[in-house]
Amino acid sequence: MDHSDYALFPLSTVVFPGGIMPLRIFEPRYLDMVARCMESATGFGICAARPAENKHEFSSPRAVGTLVDIVDFDRLDDGALGITVKGRQRFEVLSTRQAENGLWSGTIDFIDEDADSACPIEFSPLKQIAAALIEEIGLPYEAGSRSYDSASWLSARLTELLPFDAATKHDLLATNDPLERLRRIRPMIEIENARS
Repeated sequence: MDHSDYALFPLSTVVFPGGIMPLRIFEPRYLDMVARCMESATGFGICAARPAENKHEFSSPRAVGTLVDIVDFDRLDDGALGITVKGRQRFEVLSTRQAENGLWSGTIDFIDEDADSACPIEFSPLKQIAAALIEEIGLPYEAGSRSYDSASWLSARLTELLPFDAATKHDLLATNDPLERLRRIRPMIEIENARS
């Protein structure tokens, strides 16, 4: 049975189930978190960050996140720890606690995923954008795991990779219907293209 209490890592982005995210870990509280997760073979939660109200506070996790597993790690040239995580399951944060060192943890409830559906032809341009982003960033998605015709997979990757702010990414992560997520993403991309 899965435990419902996990360390929470607030970031300026989100990751979905199946998503790959490289992280650079250097703050002591997060180095300790990673060490504990690796010792106990448990994951931790990634949530979009809510900005701190003043400079003496830490950013706090928003209400929905994703449990991730550490799938690779390495010592980086600058001495920081590089880890790669993979999203396992979305969750809702029921309550949070903060340790003296600033590390957040919380009680979570896992979210059941909506049924996936084929990506309608109207979203074909979004497939090309996702493919270009993955190629540009060089994320390690094997050819067999790329599911551009899946509304769930496509909407998740676009949310992760497009330069939306943390609040927008959180809202998209909290949207259960993958087709609705694509409907919300499409006009935001069109607005960005119109500006450039």
